[in-house]
Amino acid sequence: MAPRPPRPDYPVHQMIVLAICRLVEPIAFTSIMPYIYYMVSRFDVTSNEGEIAMWTGSTIAAFAFAEMLTGMLWGNLSDRIGRKPVLIGGLLGTGLSILLFGLAPSMPLALAARALGGLLNGNVGVIQTTVAELVPNREYQPRAFSVMPFVWSLGSIIGPTIGGMLAEPVEHYPKYFAKGSIWDQFPYLLPNLACAIICVVGAVNGILFLDETNSQVLNHPDRGRKAGLWIQDNLAAIFSREATEKQPGSPVTETTPLIKPSSATIVTTTAITTPSTPSTPTTPRKPLTKIWTQQVIHNVIAYGIIAFHTITYDPLISVFLQSPSTSTRLSNPLFFVGGFGLDTQTVGLLFSYQGILSTLFQFVVFTPFVHWAGVRRTFRAVAAAYPLVYLLTPYIAFLPHDNDTLLYIVLYGVLSVKTIFVCLVYPLSNILLTNSSPSLLVLGTINGVAGSLASCMRAIAPMLMGWLYSKGVSMGVMGLSWWVAAVVAAAGGFQAFYITGDDAGSDAGEEKDEEAGTVGIVVVEDAVRPMEAGEVLVVTGRRVSVVV
Repeated sequence: MAPRPPRPDYPVHQMIVLAICRLVEPIAFTSIMPYIYYMVSRFDVTSNEGEIAMWTGSTIAAFAFAEMLTGMLWGNLSDRIGRKPVLIGGLLGTGLSILLFGLAPSMPLALAARALGGLLNGNVGVIQTTVAELVPNREYQPRAFSVMPFVWSLGSIIGPTIGGMLAEPVEHYPKYFAKGSIWDQFPYLLPNLACAIICVVGAVNGILFLDETNSQVLNHPDRGRKAGLWIQDNLAAIFSREATEKQPGSPVTETTPLIKPSSATIVTTTAITTPSTPSTPTTPRKPLTKIWTQQVIHNVIAYGIIAFHTITYDPLISVFLQSPSTSTRLSNPLFFVGGFGLDTQTVGLLFSYQGILSTLFQFVVFTPFVHWAGVRRTFRAVAAAYPLVYLLTPYIAFLPHDNDTLLYIVLYGVLSVKTIFVCLVYPLSNILLTNSSPSLLVLGTINGVAGSLASCMRAIAPMLMGWLYSKGVSMGVMGLSWWVAAVVAAAGGFQAFYITGDDAGSDAGEEKDEEAGTVGIVVVEDAVRPMEAGEVLVVTGRRVSVVV
């Protein structure tokens, strides 16, 4: 097997592998949005259409509540046994839960299936920790931490498309799905089956091609990764041989090298420094008083507030748009109700639009914008402006229902602002939280706690907001839940000014580098070669030198 170069400052290959693993979850999470209203209606849990919002919120909350119970456990476990096994287990657990969700014949079993997925999945915090360990250089952090929201956005395109197009296949595709078949008995099985298959593909990708990043377990055997390296080496050999054969005057023999030597220079030094620590790090874990600094606590609280109000928007807008159409005349800015009666496919397209916009924004705008505006400044501005989204959205009900053009212009405009805010606030919060950590060795625990708090908020918010929406509709105040979300978002905007910004945690930078140091061959540009006899690797902080 060919020698492996050290990981570059921005490991593109590993970020792609991790992104594929991450892609699974937004697909599974957002695929239910187009049909959840009709799925709950089918279960006949209530005869009051206004209460359907509460039950849709409970369906989403079941996952988050269960995830809250185990988030700290998975984060702590990933600090001890590694990120990769926890991540793979979460993907397989997600696949199992969504398959059971599609087969659920009643509301209690649907809630149990969602809860099972939350119990088995702690990937939010683990993935954030993995990104931080893959890209410790702060110069590349805006780019690195924008990748996972970009992937979420991409999944938000695929998920609603799968859910909207594959739900109720007997009704939409009678030519291929007969009445009385399993697809008729379980009309929402097909999109969940498709998502379960995607989960398995993501898990296999992680097993074969994802590197472990926890410095405490780097020397543990990884048979899956060895198999992946064997596949990579053989594919590289095949493609290299084909490329060589196509070059005129270059006959291939048994001694022809598959990779030509590079002209790049290997970095060398003339002094040998013996590392004072063994090859397998055994750095003791920091005491709790050193982990939970003031800035870590502020960032964790901010993350929880963001999770609370952002999780409420999509379920509320879904119920709002799918509620029976009523033309509302502006008579009182507080007492009003309304809906548009949109079908699952239309709502699916609206959610897909958000995913497309998120993808373009993250890919084109996010990194240069944050480099120009700054992490702290942008985070504070978005947190302060976010309440306006919740304050204004319910007033869409006052638009004339006989003018679809005006409706969709306003609707797409509001969704665009909301989508851009989400694209900014989550990766910025992740960057600030990562930089506030006193050590990479405890980042898994910190992200686990942050993930558990976020899951708690995501468990409470949909149920609370769903109940408030139902209560508000019965009182003739449809905007009640929206305005409560605005108050929470305003609290987050106020709290954001207690976060000290881009340089939080910089004092511990050298400590992080020393504790999480790695050993490898120095590579300049594309130089790759095995070490010669007599050469020694010298590791000092981040610097790795080859000594002759």
